[in-house]
Amino acid sequence: PATAIKAMGDKAEAKKIMATASVPLVPGYHEDDQSESSLKSAARQIGYPILIKAAAGGGGKGMRIVEEEAELLSAMISAQREAVSAFGDNRIILEKFLRNPRHIEVQIFADNEGNVIHLFDRDCSIQRRYQKVIEEAPAPGIPESVRHAMHKTAVDAAKAINYVSAGTIEFIYADEKFYFMEMNTRLQVEHPVTELITRIDIVEWQIDVAAGLPLPLRQEDITSRGHAIEARLYAEDPYHQFLPSIGKISHLRLPDQSADLWVDSGVRQNDEVTVYYDPMIAKIISWDEDRSIAASHLREAL
Repeated sequence: PATAIKAMGDKAEAKKIMATASVPLVPGYHEDDQSESSLKSAARQIGYPILIKAAAGGGGKGMRIVEEEAELLSAMISAQREAVSAFGDNRIILEKFLRNPRHIEVQIFADNEGNVIHLFDRDCSIQRRYQKVIEEAPAPGIPESVRHAMHKTAVDAAKAINYVSAGTIEFIYADEKFYFMEMNTRLQVEHPVTELITRIDIVEWQIDVAAGLPLPLRQEDITSRGHAIEARLYAEDPYHQFLPSIGKISHLRLPDQSADLWVDSGVRQNDEVTVYYDPMIAKIISWDEDRSIAASHLREAL
């Protein structure tokens, strides 16, 4: 629904809604008062280091890590300038910066009859410039009690905004505690790893729910099997800090697809990579009963 997209598209508004729904949040400042004095005061109260985020954006744009107060003003100005350029909105929020956390997300799905279920979790911690590079499902090494609590919280979050269709609740995870980060009100790039461990066609479900059909399975009917890992292929320049690169794809040979090795590509040889789109040109996704073997298959395919 448009109301859910609007509410979750604004990070400040999303945090307020989730706080009301008793979803755990990273300590932070999400208020309308954007004056320098209020932001400085909030940063002191949160405690350094802090993370600045664009309230209206995502994808790492407008994000800055601030280690001490002397750096705050210049970081805020820089983040606001980038936020205006990218999203037409200079509002920022502040969060406590958690060192070495993991980025864990839960795939949820809801229909028009109020049924909300989860399709387990994914680990998206391997990133560069706040952009995901490797994603896997399920997230390894999480205590089962924490995992179940995270799944329940994700379902509660979706219910709090009367969500319908596929969506993702993203959490920051550190010291066996998790905190709501944001909700993506759409299908995500990494959805194939969830499809491989559940063997559920999430896109088909989206079409059915949009047509007014109820969810075809109940929570207790959904199982997770094995391990799936996805690598994003990016057009980048390794000689210049792996910055996004444009130009003609002069050579491209993708691996053969199979039941347990998926290849999702948006380009062909001789296509042009332009400045108008994300530099991701393909995804390679592997599955096996065993995580280490799935990783080995992915490495061989790459």
